[in-house]
Amino acid sequence: MIGRDDPRLRDRDGLGRKLAEAAGASAAVLLAKRAACDVKLKKDGSPVCTADLAADRAAKDALALLLPGFPIISEETVDSVTPDAVFILLDPLDGTREFLAGGDSYCVAIAVVVDGRPIAGAIAAPALGRLWYGGERAYTQDFAADGSLCGTAKHVAVRALPKEGPVVLVSRFHGDGRSDGITATLCKGKGVPMSSAVKFGLIACGEADLHVRCGQTMEWDTAAGDAILSAAGGIILTLDGAVPRYGRVDQQFRNPPFVAASSEGLARRAIAGC
Repeated sequence: MIGRDDPRLRDRDGLGRKLAEAAGASAAVLLAKRAACDVKLKKDGSPVCTADLAADRAAKDALALLLPGFPIISEETVDSVTPDAVFILLDPLDGTREFLAGGDSYCVAIAVVVDGRPIAGAIAAPALGRLWYGGERAYTQDFAADGSLCGTAKHVAVRALPKEGPVVLVSRFHGDGRSDGITATLCKGKGVPMSSAVKFGLIACGEADLHVRCGQTMEWDTAAGDAILSAAGGIILTLDGAVPRYGRVDQQFRNPPFVAASSEGLARRAIAGC
C-alpha cells in the first residue's frame, strides 16, 4: 500500500511525466491494433475489443516499472482492486466508439488520486499524436507512433474567454438534451463534436472553453482531465458546485453530471443554466 507520505507524491510534475510515459506506451498499442473490430459488450452495455485489453496490459506494465506499488483501478479490471488513500485510475481506451468508427479523438487517460482528488494526470491521443499531462503545472507534448515523447514539453494554460463567447465541446456519441440546452444558451453556434478526455486537453491548452456532461460517465473518464485542467487554471465542478471526488466504490465509480471550464466563473454560469 502506498502511503500519503510516499516521497514520489511530492513532485507532482514528475508524477505527471511518468504517467505520460505510461500513457504513450499504451497509446502505441492502440495505434498498432487500430484494425481491431472484435467487439463485445460488457455488463454495462459499453463496447470492448482486443485493443482495449492490450492497451490495458501495456499501461499496467509501464506503470509497474515507473510507479511500482501503486494500486491500479482500470476500467477493464475494476472489480479486482479496492482503492486506498492513494491509487491510480486508468482508462486504456477512452472513446471506444470513436476508435471503432475510425475517428481520431480517442485516448489513454491515467491519473494518480490521493484522498479522493487527482494530483497528476496524463492523456495521450495516439491518432492525433498529442499528449497532455499535469501536476503542479500543465504541459503538452507531441509523441511518436511508437509511444516515445518528441521534443520538449510546453507549458500550457487556459485562455481568457473570447469576446464572441465560449467554444463548447460536445460529446460526439453521448449527447443528451440537458447538455445540449446549456450549450445552446452559452454559445451562438452549435457545440464542436469531440470524443473522450481529449476535450479536457483542448480546454487546458486554450483551444476551447467549456464542456458540459449531464449523461453517464465514469471516474476513469475524467480523473486525468481533472488533474490537467486544474493545473492549467481551469476547473471541473459537479452541478451542485463541488469539485468531483474519486474512488467512490459506493457509486460503482460513476460520476455525477459535471461541467469542465476554463474558469470557475464560466463553470458556474453553465451550472446556473442547468
